[in-house]
Amino acid sequence: MQIASLSRSDLLVRISALADDTRLRILRLLGDAQELRAQEIMDRLDLSQSAASRHLRQLSATGFVRERREDGAKCYSLNRERVEDTCQALKQFLA
Repeated sequence: MQIASLSRSDLLVRISALADDTRLRILRLLGDAQELRAQEIMDRLDLSQSAASRHLRQLSATGFVRERREDGAKCYSLNRERVEDTCQALKQFLA
């Protein structure tokens, strides 16, 4: 599978989203689970609602997490394809 090269600025946006311990912990948590509600993420990582919302919004905007609604609650899952194509784009950039 050939991954399209990302522009340097697009790659920086994605890497910046990963350059935070809380966001990495969220991704790890979602990697271990199939899907979690926002409240479950907040509880497991001891995050305030505003902190969780801010981090999840950035991860969603950069495509690292998928977001859907169920019974009024937001549910999140890891977008493994985005993680993989970001890694591939970084490899191409460094090659």
